[in-house]
Amino acid sequence: MNSNKKEIITEKDLRQISWRALQGATSVNYERFVNKPLVWQIGPALKKIWGDDKEKFSEALERHLSFFLSTPQIKSWFGGLFVALEVELKENPDMDPAYINAVKTSLMGPLSGVFDSLFLNCIRIVACAVGISFAAQGSFLGPILYALIYNIPAFIMYFGTAKIGYRMGTAAVTNLQESGLINKVLEAASILGLIVIGGMVYSNIGVNLALTFGPPEALTSLNDVLNGIFPGLLGFATFFLFYWLLKAKKVNTLYLVFGTLIAVVVLVALGIM
Repeated sequence: MNSNKKEIITEKDLRQISWRALQGATSVNYERFVNKPLVWQIGPALKKIWGDDKEKFSEALERHLSFFLSTPQIKSWFGGLFVALEVELKENPDMDPAYINAVKTSLMGPLSGVFDSLFLNCIRIVACAVGISFAAQGSFLGPILYALIYNIPAFIMYFGTAKIGYRMGTAAVTNLQESGLINKVLEAASILGLIVIGGMVYSNIGVNLALTFGPPEALTSLNDVLNGIFPGLLGFATFFLFYWLLKAKKVNTLYLVFGTLIAVVVLVALGIM
């Protein structure tokens, strides 16, 4: 970090990012998940960076209110990274602000996959195995050992990675700018984001029709026919319908939620679903 960066973001600011990361699940919504805790986490640092320009500060807050979801234990690292990118944006007027959210989109999925597996499928299992073995013998050490084995690595991540993320962020942006790779990163992040969204749509949106046709002894499901032509076709159609209603028609999310519930009840009652 050069001297200008040190003047803007200090060690104290990075420690504050780490402390605030502990509250990363205090406000969760199914539209953008933990975007508000992220803004709470890095808000004071954003104010230090953009405090002299209210319009830019507002743009920064809006920028980080986009969709965000990650393994809780790496929120400090992400906080340091995003603050570093904001510092670079302020000091380099040629930098595209869209790059920040492109980095967010490209990293939160793969890194969460890695650290979800590490903490939930590895460390937690080991902690449970040790804790249960002691508790089964009637030892009070069971829950204590579980808490220690699981939380010590977690707190190391919380309080040891904000500075790493900050340093990596500034270095990464500088190297990308010097090598001219930013446009390629943006394009790659966009492609990755579309792939992830496509996979999520196919995996999480299930629209099943109960309609059948043909002779009673050999009924054919309309749902199977459509999936044979295009697997997940109805799910993708539903996704693009919702996207059009949200983007083009500016329909309120709550109206979509309750409208979907009513529509599903009616369609099931009619025997269509």
